[in-house]
Amino acid sequence: MDPVILPPCCPTLPVMKLNLLPMGHLFSRSLRKSLAFLVIQALLTLSSPAIPNAVGGFLAQADSPLNDIEIGDRLLDPELWSGQRKLPGTWRQEAPIASVQGSYLAARPKVLGIPTVMVQARHRGSNLDSLAITFADAGSYFGYLDERLPSGLSRRQQQEELQRRLKGRQQEFSAFFRKTETSLRDALHKLTDKRPRENQIGRTRALRAQVIDYRKDDLVLRLMVGRERLIRLLIQPADSATREWLDIERSSLSGRELNRVYHERVIRSDNRDIQIARLPIVPQGYKPYCGLNTLTMAARYFGLHIDEDWLAVAGKFQNTGSAAGSQLPRLYLAVAREAGLDLHKSNDFSLDESRGSLDHGLPVVVWRRFSSTRNKAHSHQTLLASRDPEYRIPAPDATARNSWPDDRAPLHASVVVGYNSTRQEVLFIESWAGMDMPRRMRAEEMTSTAYLTFYFKP
Repeated sequence: MDPVILPPCCPTLPVMKLNLLPMGHLFSRSLRKSLAFLVIQALLTLSSPAIPNAVGGFLAQADSPLNDIEIGDRLLDPELWSGQRKLPGTWRQEAPIASVQGSYLAARPKVLGIPTVMVQARHRGSNLDSLAITFADAGSYFGYLDERLPSGLSRRQQQEELQRRLKGRQQEFSAFFRKTETSLRDALHKLTDKRPRENQIGRTRALRAQVIDYRKDDLVLRLMVGRERLIRLLIQPADSATREWLDIERSSLSGRELNRVYHERVIRSDNRDIQIARLPIVPQGYKPYCGLNTLTMAARYFGLHIDEDWLAVAGKFQNTGSAAGSQLPRLYLAVAREAGLDLHKSNDFSLDESRGSLDHGLPVVVWRRFSSTRNKAHSHQTLLASRDPEYRIPAPDATARNSWPDDRAPLHASVVVGYNSTRQEVLFIESWAGMDMPRRMRAEEMTSTAYLTFYFKP
């Protein structure tokens, strides 16, 4: 069962302030039992049927003239793909993939007569590279909640009532999912005059997606349906539709050329910081996805056209709002292989081994014990260092070490993007917004609080 904490990315709830982190199944049985009631209560969100992960509640509240308006014809217009017309509406920037820029439409229109969850665009330079339209997403349907129960119920009665409500939500989403899939398949058959073809994306079994390709003039409309969790339509020119997650600009490079791309991302500062530049942050929003979002950050940095929602499908996440029972570690190895890299998984954090990855421009993902108090301290230390180049985090004494979270604390995932050997500090980023620079921590603290470390290697 997942641990319960409140990281800064979590929305403020009127009654319970909590977030579900993805590694709770590693906890002791007694701790899981003690958290069971809180986790069940967190599963039954009354959120909109699919608030996108990266943009949270903003998109559901966006006031746009395109809301509930059909825009399918405009997205399939040949003049749009030739560059003669622009995309409709207002678009907001999101994390890039290699050199491909990403954005999402600040509206929730209809496409092919079906309400959308999110419409995303990818541009390669000034040219439209692809569109992704999400019609159903279980990760945001089952989010966090403030559920008030009748007074006078015993703990067991409360659990039974919450389980009953969760079952209702699951049935509701299942019906919505089936209806949406049927409607979309019917619309695609009517739209295209050629027989659809079965296809797949991905080299590794863990990340492979079975898709159906529909042809409309010079465009491929690629339908992805993932385990009653995700329905998405990818639109792109037929001559650029590949069977790989890896961006075509990266897949065409030799191993040596690819290593050079990463190595050129390493910057060295006057204060002896060594860090990776421009590793995109993908906010986890309202989902228990820090383990997925940190992996998505690495994946997009490597040039993989994959996001946390498909990773949740590949990781066998259940429709409960929790990551319990998922298969996360194997996804890290699959991402490495899709990107043409190696991976070493360790139960410890080593600054020396991290340097070996970071010096090559490759990030390190750490699952670690989390403390909101220490998180504030890390932010404070980061701000002090940004104002004073001579600032150093003090070497930890007994008092400092006693403030570090122990093995009773919940788990969280962070991406290490740099280090300073002289100062014994590591630089890391989180799966939430709020700071435009990597946070700082003493290496001793990262070593003490790390539970599992994934080192990407050339």
